[in-house]
Amino acid sequence: MIGFQLIFFVFVAFIIFINISKYIKNENSPIISTKAKLIKKKRETCTNTDSNGVMTTTEKLILEFELDTGSEIKFTVGRRVFKNVPEHEWGTLTFQGTRFLKFNSPNGVVEK
Repeated sequence: MIGFQLIFFVFVAFIIFINISKYIKNENSPIISTKAKLIKKKRETCTNTDSNGVMTTTEKLILEFELDTGSEIKFTVGRRVFKNVPEHEWGTLTFQGTRFLKFNSPNGVVEK
């Protein structure tokens, strides 16, 4: 039983460390605004069953942009942003590291 608790603790500590590292990296990244077009909206769903047989489904909402340089960048966003960013329309994308901040297009501004 001690082995399971140790593995669980190490796993949780690892996840916390990864999230803190990502947060620090984003905070130290410059805020960038560039011309971009939303090329794809994607939903990734994951269904898990716990030991009691209860199924839970999680959904990851992803926006994939093409920058004016030709490169592509993806952001995981909330439901409101996912719904309101217009697909296949050019605008100004503002982001910091892996963090979506806003998209300004002729249809309006969508902020995190």
